[in-house]
Amino acid sequence: MLVTELHKIAETADTKWNVDFADTPKKHATSIGKQIHNELEKALEYAHADYDRAKIHLHKRELISDDKENRDGRKKSSYIRIAKTAGKVIRVPPRRKCPRCRNRVEVTDTAAEITVTDLVFSKNGCRKTITKYSGKKVFCRKCKEHHNPRMIKELRGRAFGHAFIAWTVYQRIILRLPFKVITQVMEDMFSERTSQATVVRFVRHLSAYYSDTEKLLIQRIRESHFVHVDETKINIQGEDHYAWVFTDGKHVVFRKTATREASLVHEFLSGFTGILISDFYPGYDSVECRQQKCWSHLIRDINEDLWKEPFNEEFELFVVDVRNLIVPILEAIQRFGPKKRHLNKYKRRVDQFYKKNIDRPAYTFEVTAKYQKRFRRYRDCLFVFLEDDGVPWNNNMAERALRHLAVQRKISGTFFDSFVSDYLLLLGLAQSCRFQEKNFLKFMLSKENGIDLFKRTRPLKYSREVTKKTRVQLDDRRIAQRDRGRLTASHRVDPGKDKG
Repeated sequence: MLVTELHKIAETADTKWNVDFADTPKKHATSIGKQIHNELEKALEYAHADYDRAKIHLHKRELISDDKENRDGRKKSSYIRIAKTAGKVIRVPPRRKCPRCRNRVEVTDTAAEITVTDLVFSKNGCRKTITKYSGKKVFCRKCKEHHNPRMIKELRGRAFGHAFIAWTVYQRIILRLPFKVITQVMEDMFSERTSQATVVRFVRHLSAYYSDTEKLLIQRIRESHFVHVDETKINIQGEDHYAWVFTDGKHVVFRKTATREASLVHEFLSGFTGILISDFYPGYDSVECRQQKCWSHLIRDINEDLWKEPFNEEFELFVVDVRNLIVPILEAIQRFGPKKRHLNKYKRRVDQFYKKNIDRPAYTFEVTAKYQKRFRRYRDCLFVFLEDDGVPWNNNMAERALRHLAVQRKISGTFFDSFVSDYLLLLGLAQSCRFQEKNFLKFMLSKENGIDLFKRTRPLKYSREVTKKTRVQLDDRRIAQRDRGRLTASHRVDPGKDKG
C-alpha cells in the first residue's frame, strides 16, 4: 500500500498543490500574484545590456519585428557580405570542353568572378589576403548551357580559404573557444563578421576533408602491437552518450555510441592480433585478443579501499603483499624500460604471490575477498607486460587522449548530435599531432593527408633571463674569443711572404 501510494504521488506531483519537491520547491501564488510576478520579472529585464536594442514592454502585446523567423520561431541571423577590394587578381583559364557532354565549347564575353578571403602565415605571424579569381564563361551548343571555369566552380560558395578555415577550427578544437567568442575574435582581428553557423560549417568542411586521414589512423592503430581503449560519458542534447578512444601512443581515433555496450570495440578490433590495454570494465573481457589490464586503476582502487578500512588487519596484510610484488617490478621498468629480459625474473614472484594470497581459501572480510576474486579472474591479463617488450602496464595513454575532451565537456556542458562526430574526428587528428609532438595548425595549413608524413617543426627557442652571474660569464667568454682571434691572427702566415 505504501509503494502504491508513493507511485501515485510521484505521477501527480506536478499537479498537486500540497506536494512539493525538496530540491526544487514549487512557487505557489494566486492568479493576481502570478501577474505581479510576471510584471516584476519583466521589470528586472530592464537591467539587461541589450535593452536599447530590444525594448521590453510591461503590458502584454506582441512586438512588431522585421526580422525573419525560422519554422521553430527563432530569428534568423543573416549576414550580407560586402564586396571588398581584392589585393590580388588571378586570371583563370576557361574550360576547353563541356563537363557534361565533353564537346568543345565557345568562350563568351561574360565574366565569372569569385572573391576569397584567406590568411597567409609566416614566421612573424599572419596577415589577411583578399584574392579575386576571374575568368570567362563558356557556352556549349549541344547542352545549351553556360559553364564557369573549373577553379571558380570549385570555390563557389566558399568565401574563405583553407588557411582561414584551419585557423578558425584551431580556435575551437585546441583553444576550446565557444562559437560566439570565435566570431568576435574574427571580427576584432580580421574585420570579418560571420555567424556561428559559419564556424560549424568550417568544422564540417575540414572533417570531410580529413576523412581519409582518419582511415589511415585506424589502419595504423590496427597494425600496432598494442592498443589502448577507454571511454567517457558525454552529454548530447540532454542525453548521456559515450565517447570511445583508441590509441597506440601515436595515433588517436574517437568514436561515439548511445550506450556503453562494447559492440563498437568488437567491430573496431575485429581481426586484431595485438594486445588490448584497458581498465576493468567487463565489456572489454569478451574481445578476442590478448589483454593487459591497467594496474593504475587497480592500485587506485586498492588505495581508496585501504583508506576506508584503515583498521582491517587482514586487508592491510594483503595490500602489503601486493605492494611487495608490484613496486620492484615498476622500479625495474623505470630503470631498464619495459623489456622482457629484465622482467622475466619476476614471474616466479607472481607465482609465489598467487600461491600465498589468491589460491588460498576465501578471506573473512568482503573487501579482501573482492580483490582475491579480481586477481584470480584476471591472472592472464595482469602480467602480460612481463612477457612482451614495450607493452605498457597502465592505460594512462588513453586517459591522456580523453583529458582534452573532458575539459571541453566541462566548458560546453552539452554537444549537438549533428556536430559531435565531426568534432571527434578533428579532435583525434589534434591528439595524434600532440602525441607525435607536431603542430596541429601547421599540419592543417600544409594540406597533408597523413600525419606520419608531416614533418615535425622545430620548437621556438625562448631567451632566458640574464642574471648578474650569467652576464659576467658571457663577458668572460667574449673576451676569451676575442683574445683567441688575436692570437690566431698574429701567428697567421702570409702566403706572399712565404714565397719570397
